Amino acid sequence: MTLFHRYLGAIIVALFAIIMVTGLALRLRGREDTPTSLWVVQHWTENLLVIQTVTGIILLLLGRRAVGIPPAWLHYLYGSIFPLVAVVGGRLAGLRREHREYVGLAWGAFFAFVLTLRGLQTACGETLAALGRCLSP
Repeated sequence: MTLFHRYLGAIIVALFAIIMVTGLALRLRGREDTPTSLWVVQHWTENLLVIQTVTGIILLLLGRRAVGIPPAWLHYLYGSIFPLVAVVGGRLAGLRREHREYVGLAWGAFFAFVLTLRGLQTACGETLAALGRCLSP
């Protein structure tokens, strides 16, 4: 896995966590409207996920393969297809609500966070130590 692909994956995981935690905080505070900044972060996270997926496809076409403990094909599912579905589902759920659109965004981000983290983990190794070694320079 190239450094760009690896670190972009880590950034995407962190951004999904930010969206998720922000949605939870807004819900606990009882806020009705969704801040514009949350929509901006959601939009850019989606864009980065698409860039990450295209980068992964290019790496695959160049002959680079994900090698980890679980079967490599799980990396492709966890890292791209499933998170894209979760993001689209979260966005649609957010747009269908009249109030608290952030709830749909937060749920979509939750599922995408777990899936992209798992995609990163299938490439780096199963343990947190392996993940830390993978992301350290």
